[in-house]
Amino acid sequence: MNKTLLIILLISQLSYANDNIEISILTCSVGQEVYSVFGHTAIRVIDKENKTDQVYNFGMFDFNTPNFEYKYLKGKLKYHRGVQETVNFLKIYTYEKRLVHEQKLDLTADEKSEFLNRLKLLNQPENRFYFYSFLDKNCSTETRDLLKHIGVSFENQELNKSNRDLINSYLQEMPWLKFGINLVLGKSLDRNSNRNQSMFLPDYLQKEIGAAKLNGKNLIQSEKILNSIESNSNSNIQQIFSPLLIFSLLAVLFLFWFPKPAKIIASFSFGITGIFILALWLFSGHEEVKSNLNILWCNPLYLIYTPFLAKNKTNKMLSIILVASLIISIVVWLFKVQIFDISILPIFAILGIFNLQELRKIQKK
Repeated sequence: MNKTLLIILLISQLSYANDNIEISILTCSVGQEVYSVFGHTAIRVIDKENKTDQVYNFGMFDFNTPNFEYKYLKGKLKYHRGVQETVNFLKIYTYEKRLVHEQKLDLTADEKSEFLNRLKLLNQPENRFYFYSFLDKNCSTETRDLLKHIGVSFENQELNKSNRDLINSYLQEMPWLKFGINLVLGKSLDRNSNRNQSMFLPDYLQKEIGAAKLNGKNLIQSEKILNSIESNSNSNIQQIFSPLLIFSLLAVLFLFWFPKPAKIIASFSFGITGIFILALWLFSGHEEVKSNLNILWCNPLYLIYTPFLAKNKTNKMLSIILVASLIISIVVWLFKVQIFDISILPIFAILGIFNLQELRKIQKK
């Protein structure tokens, strides 16, 4: 081995062999932006000898990336790891009114050395970028896997909740976002989660770290909140004008009055959305959006039906297929093959009214 490299490694080992190094896991509370509604996890490293206090961040991305939206949907958006001063990190989260909870790890010198060597290896330029996965590779799972690397074992016990349940628990105050997310997530999210898998969410990682042991001792030495924020009591307009309310009002209106322009708009909207769901299923690199049975009721065939509506015509075969797909959707939901968002109920009513009216036209001819 090169003598210079050996000396550097020995110095590195010695620097970890004392209490000058402190390693903590930071868990940040949820925010108001789409990318922050599930919270965030980061790693804090204090080196008292070198007088550094830094945060290693695993969930960084650049909004200015060319074709940002396309790459995100395709599963080809590169996230990266980065380092910033803790004081700056805290300023950002305090400004966003998000608490930062610190869990200081109780590690031996060897465990600190192994942890930091792995952390610095991951932060090398050739390893810094990675393809994001909501369930399997994000800021929280990266931290979990680092802890596993030094010997921390986490329980694999099955939960009585699915990953969809875990996700939805964060979205109760954002019903439109909840509706959109459930619209694009496939049936794989409805399998029961387990304690290891649940750590894709920062709060669940924090909970599991708090209960974890390493070599027979508690992993956590101490815990504290690093910042203070003012409470936010603003009312959420999303909850007032929720999709459940809006779609319910439309269902009642269309029961008595469903004019041709409204039918054309509805048919076109369902068809386009169905095409979008199908495209995600076929071409996205995100496994969570595949096998999405929302495509049954939000059928791309509505797009083909739209020109018939515009010309005051009907198509018996298309109508029968669309009615059948709606019935199958209800069966899929009832038997919990895939769980749909509750806001889909009035949409089912709208589609039922739409298709029954079209079938009646066919019968009259």
